[in-house]
Amino acid sequence: MELKSATNSKRLRISPKRLRRRINPRQLPGPKAYGKHRTHIIGQERAIESMQLGLRIESPGYNVFVSGPSGSGKMTTTRHVLAEFKQPRRPLRDYAYVQNFLEPDRPRLLILDPGDGARLKKGMERLIKSLQRELPKALGTEAYHKERDRLLNDYQGQEHELVTAFQRKARRQGFALVEMQGGPTVEHDVLPIVDGEPVPLPVLEEQEAEGKLSSKRFSQLAKRHQRLRSEMEQVARRTRSLARELNSDLEALDRRVGGVVIDNLIEELAEQFHNESVSDYLDEVKEFLLDRIPALAGRLEDGEEGAGSGELMVDPFAPLQVNVVLTNAHRKGCPVVFEPSPTVARLLGTIERSTDDSGRVEVDFMSIRAGSLLRANGGFLLLKADDLLGEPGAWKILKQALSTGQLEIRPPEGPMAMISTGLKPDPIPLDVKIILQGDDMLYRALYLAEDDFKKTFKVKAEFDDVMECRASTLEKFLAFVQRVVQEEDLAHPNRRAVAELVEEMMREAEDQQKLSTRFRVVADLLREATYWARRAGRRTITRAEIARAISQRRRRVNLAEEKYREDIERDVVMVSTSGSRVGQVNGLAVFDLGDYSFGKPCRITASAGVGRQGVVNIEREAGLSGAIHDKGVYILGGFLSERFGRDFPLTLDARICFEQSYSEIDGDSASSSEVFALLSSLARVPLSQAIAVTGSINQRGQLQPIGGVNQKIEGFFDICQARGLDGSHGVIIPRGNLHNLMLRHEVVEAVRRGRFHVWAAATVDEGMELLTGVRAGRPGRKGVYPPGTLNRLVADRLRRMAETYRDFS
Repeated sequence: MELKSATNSKRLRISPKRLRRRINPRQLPGPKAYGKHRTHIIGQERAIESMQLGLRIESPGYNVFVSGPSGSGKMTTTRHVLAEFKQPRRPLRDYAYVQNFLEPDRPRLLILDPGDGARLKKGMERLIKSLQRELPKALGTEAYHKERDRLLNDYQGQEHELVTAFQRKARRQGFALVEMQGGPTVEHDVLPIVDGEPVPLPVLEEQEAEGKLSSKRFSQLAKRHQRLRSEMEQVARRTRSLARELNSDLEALDRRVGGVVIDNLIEELAEQFHNESVSDYLDEVKEFLLDRIPALAGRLEDGEEGAGSGELMVDPFAPLQVNVVLTNAHRKGCPVVFEPSPTVARLLGTIERSTDDSGRVEVDFMSIRAGSLLRANGGFLLLKADDLLGEPGAWKILKQALSTGQLEIRPPEGPMAMISTGLKPDPIPLDVKIILQGDDMLYRALYLAEDDFKKTFKVKAEFDDVMECRASTLEKFLAFVQRVVQEEDLAHPNRRAVAELVEEMMREAEDQQKLSTRFRVVADLLREATYWARRAGRRTITRAEIARAISQRRRRVNLAEEKYREDIERDVVMVSTSGSRVGQVNGLAVFDLGDYSFGKPCRITASAGVGRQGVVNIEREAGLSGAIHDKGVYILGGFLSERFGRDFPLTLDARICFEQSYSEIDGDSASSSEVFALLSSLARVPLSQAIAVTGSINQRGQLQPIGGVNQKIEGFFDICQARGLDGSHGVIIPRGNLHNLMLRHEVVEAVRRGRFHVWAAATVDEGMELLTGVRAGRPGRKGVYPPGTLNRLVADRLRRMAETYRDFS
């Protein structure tokens, strides 16, 4: 084998300066430069433009779905964009429900000018108090009672005359008018007088049966009784007719006397409003009052109908109340409502139920309550998509309200829904813009699954998780830092601390030319650095406090990483970091815990023999391989065919395995490691175990960039450092990942001292040369690789395997 010269290793080795972009503190803009930036919004121009478009177009369906990663400032940015709307999208109104006197189960909606809701409510309260005071006075005057007594006396006189005339007629015919107790009521009857006493007809019938009374006499009495009974009923009907006439006359008297009071009070109230619906309502109130004057005055005569006894059990003035469900009297600017718990009841509003002592459900128009949709009417309602979809029925009713443009307040759902309230309040005209926040996955799911979603949310405002790191964005970034420090009274960071903070946000973005937009992380680091600075007795934050906040933040969540590294150090998980092995390489994966991710070194092995199965992915056979990892293995097979299978068939039976892996593996970032292990097994050339590899490949043998490159390098570095760095250790990454490098300071320092290395390879050949020290070789004119090169060793082995298979088959 021909050893590769050290020159190529040096050429591919990355200098320490390129492993982490350093920010020169002296080149950072000063307070004068970033002091002019007062905006809370940084690096989200695309999202802001989309949001403004959706919020300003008034056509139906132009609601906004705001998507993006958590912590990127979606809510803060949305609120500041909405703050630009100084005036409501539509004129604001007050909304009140009142009694519908014609259909009590359909409460009536009044739409009023801002402030008129409270004025009407207070006006009706004053009206009630005035009625309670003035009606008894009006109905308590001497003239009223004199007229009322005259009517009663007239009725009593006519009634007495009718009854007396009938009694005289009955006596002439030998009968008497008597009262008889029939259960709880008293009944009247005419009975024949026998021996000076009235005797019931059944008693006379018994006397006839006993022979004490002749049949002829009994028959005469019975016929006479029937005639008198009929006349008595005529008298009773006439008496009732007189009573109705009396009630009508008394009612007319009450309306005439009390009506003056009612007319004056209603007219005085009506003059305060210039609203047709209020005028119509007050007309109905007037009729209601005129029909119930006795009850309202606190007087109800025995036997008087109209306001029955059941009505007196409750406040007779209760129907005159006004339920102002929403007032905009003191609102300034455009309504912006955030609903953190978007249940059906909190969105639509509800009709509250109560029960009396007997357990009977009580509900009326005063039980109607507004929801967040009504509070945001004429403005904007902010919702979180996860919360909305997690509430049963909420998504459906929101779509329905937006499509119909009407808000129908309903009783609450649940066990009590079996008890119907019977109330169906008038719907409320609805004009509100919805801003729904969620992630990209949820947006795509809704967009593909529901046509209504496409029609309702026509605008997507997509937040980016990174932004360009240039002078203008740095000024805004530093303005954000300054504002957080001032608003929360934190310690001020010096220039070196700010530089460290900027570098950390580059690391969050995994890009030397970009900054992460997760400004929540920036604020948290400033808070924690302030804690460490003040604990040390310093008034300002230095680079050391920022670095400590970063390391402590990592330490709080990296227990799983330490446990895994400990297993490697104890050889529970077998990962070699010295020597060389055939068909064995150190691969690098990323283990994501949600709040923390770390590099996970793992052993990848390959074996090869004669056969026709090709490259077999053991993880796939065991059901532990994801679709992307499967694709990577298939590409590996394509690479072998492209490079070595042009002149003879590949009769290969190879096995590739992630050793000691017991969970699903996905992603194609290990495909370069797998091809290195397989080529080593075919050429029988050992691979250095002091070097780890990451990167995906294509069928042309080019190394392609992958994600998580910093964590992967640092994961292998930590293992090597624990076992002792000797200058042979390092990691091979794709050249396309150079701009992603933002390694920890200790890794960069180890590389500077020559104790650790990071190489950037562009092809499989460059990676194999670094791992084996053997020249890969290029094919000549006839497609043959030079003797002694790595590719020649692989090609010769594959040819011999094909000949062996041919001979045996």
